[in-house]
Amino acid sequence: MSEGKNLTKQVEEINAELRGFGRAAVQEIKMMKDGKVVGQVRYGYKPQYVFDAVNKILLPENWRYEVVSKEIFDSQVVAEVRLFIRVNDTEWICKGSQTGQMQIVKGNVGDSYKGATTDAIQKCLSLLSIGTDAYRGLLRDVYLGSNRPAAPPPKQKTEQPIAASTKSDADQAKNNSDLPKIAGINYQHRDGIVVAVGNSFDKKDLLKSAGFKWDKADKNWYKEVVLH
Repeated sequence: MSEGKNLTKQVEEINAELRGFGRAAVQEIKMMKDGKVVGQVRYGYKPQYVFDAVNKILLPENWRYEVVSKEIFDSQVVAEVRLFIRVNDTEWICKGSQTGQMQIVKGNVGDSYKGATTDAIQKCLSLLSIGTDAYRGLLRDVYLGSNRPAAPPPKQKTEQPIAASTKSDADQAKNNSDLPKIAGINYQHRDGIVVAVGNSFDKKDLLKSAGFKWDKADKNWYKEVVLH
């Protein structure tokens, strides 16, 4: 029970951190078609501010995600993600999976895949009531009515929105130094394997030559690594 209360308190602290950013953390979300706005204009938190707030309160090693599936269509990428939160030294909780989507712009499938994954992660976080002001419609006034100076963006910038491993930065850097540098590809370490993340469709020959194998179930390229 105390673990549940602790998580509830942490969620409250994350939401307070997001509110403290003010207008700088809020974005206007519009669906466009033929140069015109389609449907209702919405307001939500910018992903980087959400991830930075969660990292500050929960710490990066206490949350992670797994991509359940991804589909690439003519104009968009759809990704299903499952989010895990550590509640003690050995136990992780999962509130279910969520699906995110992102339009493909100028044929850049890699960026669209990353955007769809980010969208799904934010939806997963909303199941814990993180960023709840966005879903209560409270951010419109923040975006349109705030006259306060915009808060500076968080200093922390990460290539990936979430630290997918509990390994130290030094160990992570050492293992990454042994991996090939391929444009559009990033790596995630998961329990003794490394997974190539990004637009790998036209990079399969390079990944194969580096020892990666195709996982039909998870639909990704992986490679076993030796843990030091």
